[in-house]
Amino acid sequence: MDPRGTPDPPAAGAVREQRAAPAERVLLALAATAAAAAPFAVVAFPPVTDLPQHVAQVGLLAEALADPGSPYRVQWLTPYGLVYALFAAARAVAGPVAGGRLAMAVLAAAWVGAVHLLAARRGRPATAATLASLLVFHHALYWGFASFLLGWPVFVLWLLWIGRERDVRPVREGLGTFALAALLYLAHALWFAAGVGWLVVEAALARRGRRLAAVRLAGVAPVAAVAAAWFARVGETSFATPPLWVDPLRRLDPRWLVEAAFGGLRGGVETLALVAVLGWLLAAVLAGRRRPGGWDRTLALLGLLFAAGALVLPDKFTNTIEFNTRWLPPGLALLLVAAPPVRLPRRAAAALAAALLVAYSFVTAATWRRFERLELAGLAPALATLPAEPRLLGLDYVRYSPRIDGRPFLQAFAWGQALRGGELNFSFAEFPPSLVVYDPPRRPPWSGGLEWFPERLRTADLAHFDHVLVHAPPELHRAIAARAEVEPATREGAWRLYRIVAGDRPRGPAAHP
Repeated sequence: MDPRGTPDPPAAGAVREQRAAPAERVLLALAATAAAAAPFAVVAFPPVTDLPQHVAQVGLLAEALADPGSPYRVQWLTPYGLVYALFAAARAVAGPVAGGRLAMAVLAAAWVGAVHLLAARRGRPATAATLASLLVFHHALYWGFASFLLGWPVFVLWLLWIGRERDVRPVREGLGTFALAALLYLAHALWFAAGVGWLVVEAALARRGRRLAAVRLAGVAPVAAVAAAWFARVGETSFATPPLWVDPLRRLDPRWLVEAAFGGLRGGVETLALVAVLGWLLAAVLAGRRRPGGWDRTLALLGLLFAAGALVLPDKFTNTIEFNTRWLPPGLALLLVAAPPVRLPRRAAAALAAALLVAYSFVTAATWRRFERLELAGLAPALATLPAEPRLLGLDYVRYSPRIDGRPFLQAFAWGQALRGGELNFSFAEFPPSLVVYDPPRRPPWSGGLEWFPERLRTADLAHFDHVLVHAPPELHRAIAARAEVEPATREGAWRLYRIVAGDRPRGPAAHP
């Protein structure tokens, strides 16, 4: 951005690309969004860790609204609630399982669409936006950080709003800023913080004048007040945990860079994808040396700030995991869009970027299919066997996948609540920032953290449930089936359902004070 605040002039190649082939830009954007959404069409249960808990939250929302005497309360002003409008609409259209998959596909497509919209509005190469679309398949998607995924397209709208050329009309400017700030806050607290921070940086860089700055701040102020009040309340709960840096020196390891930029698929495919991204950036840097002024300096600065955040921020903050690395994929996407065009013919560059994205989408879809067939075997029959309103305990003894990074099985048992209702040993309703929370807070009498550490299970814990969904190797299933406290409800696959038959179980909702 120049000192007067006008957008950086796009490189000559970028202008030629935009003017010569508007249809090509649209075609690349449509192809990229389709490639992002395609893997969700080939499986019933995508490897998105938190997805079943998100779908279950929609069911709890319906229960809370229908029954004032339910143990749940709706927090309409939580800065994570906007995405549940999408989940509720998708569930109403397609049901719990297909609806959850549809909602995640829409989020992936929106993430990619935002990159292409930003490139189009800033006059940047569509080929770079197509390659940047690879980064949608990153760890935030695999963990199921749905609110954070939604925050990115809202943040792009925020960037375009505060960066556009216009006369200052105080009422229109103030109301528009307020509306987008409210959307940003309701999408995700971290994206709201990033948006306000960038507003300050943008005002300093653009030098647009005190009047505009005052109007914008007036528009943001009411939302910031709500955000401050919310943060103060959360600070008094168990959600407020101190910052945690796990191993800062590991961030110098190239393997960390691969995991931070992608972090979804095991194997070498993500390394190849990152090499393609960094190679494209290097080629763009070399092209920019021959063509001064080819960078969008505003987007480049923002991308560098996000990348720096990934390097220096804590791994965990206020019980938010992946706190640092979640900024690297959008940071790299911004740098790709900001970079000058590579020194290739336009159609060759477009074909190369599209081929890389389609190939990566195909590998992702094939891996997801194999993951579902081999590692989720037995899950669907077990869920179909569950009765209505079960008290369900979920135990994952396998923990890790040879194909998918992270903990893809961690919340899979929550599909039971999403499909049948009832209660779980762990629910997102226990998180203070959730849209639907227990009121008063639930204090479980069984061993804590069983979803993470099933080895903590005690025989006495079974008395609080009527079914247990177990993910385990065959030898462990044989040992479980031999216990007197349970009887098998399903007998095939790595996932099996057991009825709890021994002990006196308490009636009604478990463990409310």
